[in-house]
Formats: sequence, C-alpha cells, structure tokens
Amino acid sequence: MRRIGKISAVGAIALMLAGGSLSASARNQGVPNAKPDQNRRPLNYPVLFPYPTNTNGYEEFVQAVDLIMDSSTSESLNSDPKPKLTIKRRVLDDPAVAKALQLIRVGLNKPIFSPRTNIDESTRFTELAYFRQLGRLLVAEQYIAFADGHVDAAIDSLRVGLAFGNSVQTDCLINGLVGVAIEKMALNEFIRHLDQLSIYHCDDVRRLVEDFLSIENPVTRLMALEKVNALKILDAKRSQPNGLLDWLGTMVGSDEAGNPDADLLAVQDYLKTNPSDVSALIDDARDRINDLYNQVLPNIGLPAAQRKPFATNNTSAPDAAIARLIMPNTQLILERYAADRDQLRMVGIHALIHRYRWDHDALPNSLKELRAPKLLTDASTGDEVVYTRAGDGYSLSILKPASRTETGR
Repeated sequence: MRRIGKISAVGAIALMLAGGSLSASARNQGVPNAKPDQNRRPLNYPVLFPYPTNTNGYEEFVQAVDLIMDSSTSESLNSDPKPKLTIKRRVLDDPAVAKALQLIRVGLNKPIFSPRTNIDESTRFTELAYFRQLGRLLVAEQYIAFADGHVDAAIDSLRVGLAFGNSVQTDCLINGLVGVAIEKMALNEFIRHLDQLSIYHCDDVRRLVEDFLSIENPVTRLMALEKVNALKILDAKRSQPNGLLDWLGTMVGSDEAGNPDADLLAVQDYLKTNPSDVSALIDDARDRINDLYNQVLPNIGLPAAQRKPFATNNTSAPDAAIARLIMPNTQLILERYAADRDQLRMVGIHALIHRYRWDHDALPNSLKELRAPKLLTDASTGDEVVYTRAGDGYSLSILKPASRTETGR
C-alpha cells in the first residue's frame, strides 16, 4: 500500500507499479506453460495461480498479462501518445494481443476475485501495470471499430473496458485507482466518436450506461480492506522499530525543497529516544486509525451534502503522525470515483441528446425533454447536470459543491 495524500494519487500508483515490476530480476514471458527464457520477464500466472481452478476470471486476466507484457507491438502504443491507425491495426493483428483480448472477455464471464489470501508490505501487484496496458489495447480496439464503421463492435469494446476496469478492483485502493483509470481511458475514447452513433446505437449506449451506474461502487469495500491490511502490517512491526520506520517511509517522499516528511520525522525522533515503546506506540496508533475509519466508512455511501468532515489529530504526537501517514486521502479518492461516475453519466446524456436530434432534427431546449431523471441527477451525490445550448452545439456541466466538470459537443 502507498499513501494517497502527500503524494498525488497518480504518483502513488506509479510508485506501487514500479515497485512491483522493477522487483523482477529476470525476464520470461508467454503462455502459462511456456518454457522459461532468461531474456523474458517472469510469468505472473504460475506465481498467482499455482493451483488454477479455471473458475476465477482473474486467472484469464493474468494469462492475458503474460501474453502481452513483452510484446513489442503492444508496447508501441506506449511510445506515441497518438499512434496512427496503421500502428493500432498492427498491434491488434499481433496473435498474442488478439488472444489476450479474447481472454479478458472469457474472464468477464466468470466470477472474479482476488488470487491473494494475504497482503503484507512485501506484496507486489506486478499485474496492475499490465492491466493498464490491456486497457489501452481495448481503447485501440474501440478506435479501429469506429474507423471501420463497426459501431456495435466499438460499443462492445467500451462495455468490456468498463467491465474490466470494475472487475480488477479486488485487493486494495491501488487496484481501485487502476480500475478507475482503465474506465476513464475507455470513456474518453468513446466520447470522441459520439457523432458516429445511430439512433439505435444511442439506445444501446443508454442501456449500457444505466447498467454500469447500477453497479455498487467498490470504494467502500476497498477502503475497508485498506484498513484491515494497514492494521495487519502495523501489528507485524511491534518488535521492529526500524522495520516500522522503513515501512512508513515507503508511503511518503520529501517536499519540493527536499525536506523529509514531518510526520515521519516525528516518529523517527520518538523511537530514537523510546525504542522500547514501539508496541505501546502501535496500540495508540491503532486506536487513532480505527477512530478515523469509523468516521470515514459510514460517510462514504452518503450523498456528498450529507457527509460529515472527520476530525484528525494534527498534533506532532507520534501516534497521530503514524495515523496520518497510514490513512489515505479519502476526499481525493472519493473525487476520483465521483469523476469516473460523472464521465459515465455524461456519455449517457450525450447519447440521449444525439437520439433526440435524430428524432427532431434539432437539439433539445432543456434536458428535461430527454426524460432521464436518473442520469440528470446523481442520487449518490445530488450533483446535477447543466445543459447550455450554443448555436448548433451545446455543453454539459456537472455542478458540484466546489468544482465544475465540463464537456462540450
């Protein structure tokens, strides 16, 4: 786990993923039964699934990772922010890539759950960086489908991207933020091609959006797992003052001036003079962490206007410092999930506006004419969509208590 707070959420993901992938000293790749090759990365599948059951869709996801992680054609999508259509076609024509995308679809038709029975500070999530790469491949697949006029296939690619992003959110917040990033990529690509939707495709997109909006938000479950995992690791440090400091140090960096984190320094200073108090210190930190989570978890599922700010102890007390180091930035995480949900709603509303235009050869005067109140107002936040006409175009805005998200057509 990494701290989401004093570093950005994107930075936290990068650190975690780098920590996982860089820990591999050799390279081998291929399908699960391939022979090792010293020039290839170690396979993920036999490590995560020494006894495969063929009943967990996560198995197919990891097999897909092992197929593409050393694919030079797959990696070519990363070297160019806007690869040409010919490059995207070449990537998707790679048999390993084609098989990987097929495996994702196979996995999505099964129950999906974590292969890990225990998470501690040494746990590496080596597959997550490649899950993002699989997400980029699905975006390329969607683009090619639109380019070829296969809008049904493009909608299916969007559906698979959203389902894959949701399904990988299994173990902790890092999984969650990777899943949200995959969903965002799929939605961003689709928004670029809304003008290609027929009236019937608009109906399909509305149903797809409503289906995914009805899925339970995984953030509450992931926050609860984050609490369990953090306390478990903290307990394991009772006899290891240096180990405690090393672990806490992985969660923070230095500020812009290169100064070390103040909370980490507070814990270091205390343990230098009180090395035998580590167990008592952990007990006090546990109490503070439990108190924070007891405030946060009941609030997550409430509309934003009903959430209560939780009280943190901002003193330099070492137990309070540990709690601040371990506790993720709940507001930032909720904003990431809310932005993902807002973007999904926007896609649905754009599709309804396009459908209206097909029916009436004109834009609606107001969003009420779309007759989609569940899309116009988010029941989980109370946020409303504002529609502004501008000649033959329009813009949509998501109004929030302290921010505004806009998209235009």
